[in-house]
Amino acid sequence: MEQPLISCIMPTANRSKFIPQAIEYFLNQDYKNAELIIIDDGRVSVKNLVPDHPRIHYFYSAPLGTIGIKRNVACEKANGELIMHWDDDDYYAPNWISSMTTAFLTSGADIAGLNRVLFFSPITNQTFMYEDTDEDKPWLCGATMTFRRSFWEKHPFADLQVGEDYDFVWNTGAKVFALDYLEGFVAILHPHNTSIKPVENTRHKKNPTVWQAPIDEK
Repeated sequence: MEQPLISCIMPTANRSKFIPQAIEYFLNQDYKNAELIIIDDGRVSVKNLVPDHPRIHYFYSAPLGTIGIKRNVACEKANGELIMHWDDDDYYAPNWISSMTTAFLTSGADIAGLNRVLFFSPITNQTFMYEDTDEDKPWLCGATMTFRRSFWEKHPFADLQVGEDYDFVWNTGAKVFALDYLEGFVAILHPHNTSIKPVENTRHKKNPTVWQAPIDEK
């Protein structure tokens, strides 16, 4: 199997407590031909939290706008032909990049990701599983998406703060592939998620908490 350069894109703003863990998950990957593109337009730069590493590229700017716009900026700066979402607040297993890359390249799909996802709430100390069953309008978890840069160039993300990933799947005519790798990724529920998740109780937004990793890595 070929080992193409994978560009992991991570838009972030005003969430400094997430950055060290997100970077650690990236650097612990068993797939090394990958780069992490961090786009930060928060009130204060988190550059001091970003290690000086040849595979990590950090960009700070004035406010750029919606998540959709920030994803487009990140894709523009990507050096790889394959682009992979890397959300700053979620868990990625050490073989996430290699597993998703193999699945994507062998599937023939335009976009690959998960449609069966574990969600973890540190506030309630509960785990929830969400599975998409809509065959007419398939859903892929935005934080797990992988696609070719050439596909994005034809179908850039819409200028949306919420649902830009759904639009990317539903309104581009994309052929999608859902990898069954439930333990490879965990979405974290917390007061600063940019959108309400499918399993989430909105009252949890009222209870700030100190973020913790969902999996005890030993």
